[in-house]
Amino acid sequence: MTSLKKRVIVITGASSGIGEATAQLCAAQGARLALVARSTEKLEALAQQVKGLGGDALVVPTDVSCTKQIHQLANTVLSHYSHIDVLVNNAGFGLLDSFAQADIADLQAMIAVNIYGVVRCTQAFLPGMLARRKGQIINVASLAGLLATPNFAFYSATKFALIGMSRSLQLDLCGTGVRCAIICPGATRTPFMARAEESKYSRVTRLVPWLEANDVARVILRAMQKNKSGEIVVPSIAAPLVYLASALPGVAHWVIRLLR
Repeated sequence: MTSLKKRVIVITGASSGIGEATAQLCAAQGARLALVARSTEKLEALAQQVKGLGGDALVVPTDVSCTKQIHQLANTVLSHYSHIDVLVNNAGFGLLDSFAQADIADLQAMIAVNIYGVVRCTQAFLPGMLARRKGQIINVASLAGLLATPNFAFYSATKFALIGMSRSLQLDLCGTGVRCAIICPGATRTPFMARAEESKYSRVTRLVPWLEANDVARVILRAMQKNKSGEIVVPSIAAPLVYLASALPGVAHWVIRLLR
């Protein structure tokens, strides 16, 4: 496995949940981190943890839905570290409701972060990776981008789009030396649920164990260490549900309706 010592890793959505846990694990490996989120205070606190664990941290408060701030992010990181080795596009959020009751303004807000945020960050750092013929992009998607369930129409729309875009990006990157991994976690207990209410999750989500932030962070860490490409479903026990939805969509639809 590749050592992460001294590797430069940009993590968006680093102030809590999966992003924070990923930063902590990378710090313990001696990585150099650029911590990205909107909350300066939370990032500063995390930076102190990172340094205590043996890593290095650059705090870059950024709203990934803002093009100007992404340009500033790239300039700041590249001025400080000269290059990056890994970009973890983790920033994202979800608001859940039935399609009939969902607010299109919520969809627009989710697209701005979950899709455009990933695009902006990737376009900001990919040219440097291509020039070096080396690097890795890790896009944190969701099981909701592979398997539709009730109340997830708008959130799933953003994650289905992210997975489709990432699959195409993987093909574009063939032969360039740059890799792209897609992480698809199931329900994860993080501050994400402060907005994506647990009561609106269907019973089908209980068919697989719910995750903690560290569970997903460990998968992201291994993906970095192995310089992985492709798609990773977390937990792996959920993979049969994904295959069922792809191969026998009618059966999968019946199961999900049964377990609303």
